[in-house]
Amino acid sequence: MPAEGSAEGDGHGAPDHRITLLGPQRDPVVDEVMRSLRLEGARVATITAGWRDREQDDTVLVDQLGGRCVNLGLWQRMQQIWEEDPELEHADRRRRQVLTEMQELYLIGLQKAVEACTRIRGHQPRDARVHRMAVEDVLEIIRELDERHVQRVAEVNDEFFATHEPQHRDPVVRGRHEVGRLVGECEAVVIAGGHVGVLLGTLHMFNLAPVLATAVPDPRDPRGVHARVDRPVIAWGAGAMAITERVVLFYDDSVVAPGVAEVLMDGLGLTRGLVALPSATDRLDIKDPDRMRTLTHRCHPRVALPLDPGDRVTLTADGRVPEGTRVFGPDGTVTRYASPVPPTPDTPAGATTTPGQEDA
Repeated sequence: MPAEGSAEGDGHGAPDHRITLLGPQRDPVVDEVMRSLRLEGARVATITAGWRDREQDDTVLVDQLGGRCVNLGLWQRMQQIWEEDPELEHADRRRRQVLTEMQELYLIGLQKAVEACTRIRGHQPRDARVHRMAVEDVLEIIRELDERHVQRVAEVNDEFFATHEPQHRDPVVRGRHEVGRLVGECEAVVIAGGHVGVLLGTLHMFNLAPVLATAVPDPRDPRGVHARVDRPVIAWGAGAMAITERVVLFYDDSVVAPGVAEVLMDGLGLTRGLVALPSATDRLDIKDPDRMRTLTHRCHPRVALPLDPGDRVTLTADGRVPEGTRVFGPDGTVTRYASPVPPTPDTPAGATTTPGQEDA
């Protein structure tokens, strides 16, 4: 039997490499995961850019990987690029300032919309149908705010790359070549947590998406392709968030955070149909059904995937959540994932199964 994440084919000639998402690594188990994936002794490229100035403080991770690893040093390489190309550094700093203001203003509108949703849900209905429609309307407003924000963030980023063309500047070209070479010499990639915005910025600057995965034609996907990783990838925390399609920031404790989940931007898109929620049980008020329903509604059609201490989820070869995985269902409660059943000519209307309908 092939191991999880092994290089045996999937029946179509493509290597069966997988992404494995972990819960927080305060008590590291990366060594155990590597053994279970039959990657013990493999040479590993590590990405710790989310730690910023502490990027090279990776002694524990190196020990977990048996010393057979190379830190790509993306944060440090980014600083070197800024030193060599002040014009690009200035443009990128300006881009980040714009994105920060956009996030702040989006959050102001979002908080008002979420407050309205809470007040409407708390209203004593005189007509259940009218009340339900009002809730649905404000939820759609929230979703529209999310989608417009993601689109505008993408426009700012696209404009930066189109105008300043970092991919044609010598420091970036050299950095991308070196990073690509190092990954190519490794048999697996490990992506740690930290600051997800910083991590994503470095992943994009060094164009890691095509280094980590190949685009595979898929007529069922709206994009016409899906990503298939070229070697096993293990990620947790911000690392897990960054490689998914959509990055959502969340912390229900309003004392230390805005108290409302906010979309940051799209991730690398190496997975399909999921939103990673690291330390979900600690960060979310899972006993508040209204808050949880709002969150899962905003994630839809993607599956809200909690990654709590001890969790380990190895995705399918095409980056999907496996059957039976613990997820948050449409009603916001913990359940077991069941993939949608495609309709057939004999399937009665409304008889398809939606993700997360099975009982835990």
